[in-house]
Amino acid sequence: MKKSFSLIEVIFVIAIIALIAVVAVPKFGSSIDKTNLVKIRADIAFIREALLSYKNKMILSNEYNEIESLDSEEGQLFGKILKYPLDTSDTPKTGSWKKISNSSYFVYVDNDTSVEFIYDKENFTFDCDFDKPYCEELMQ
Repeated sequence: MKKSFSLIEVIFVIAIIALIAVVAVPKFGSSIDKTNLVKIRADIAFIREALLSYKNKMILSNEYNEIESLDSEEGQLFGKILKYPLDTSDTPKTGSWKKISNSSYFVYVDNDTSVEFIYDKENFTFDCDFDKPYCEELMQ
């Protein structure tokens, strides 16, 4: 006598796998989006912390030197203030940064959405406009 699965057993297993896939796939995509937001928040925190550290160093040494540009001469983003500069991308991709001017940068939240951050060299601040989408969420 040959042993094999019946058609009902095979259909039942396929239905269970499909049900698991329907529940798990959206959760997985959502966790990737949250991961990208956390990465961007960490980048912003590193930049802001480095600016604050530079400002405190200037206060302690009784000097005042503005940083005209946050980027190093090699074109690395935030190379003057960060030990490990951020990567830049000419094509919009999630989590990448793009320099617009000496004081303006875009970070791509996803391939279609970007948030502009402005560096204020007089106050050593790095902020976005809270009225714009995603800004408040990124600054939490």
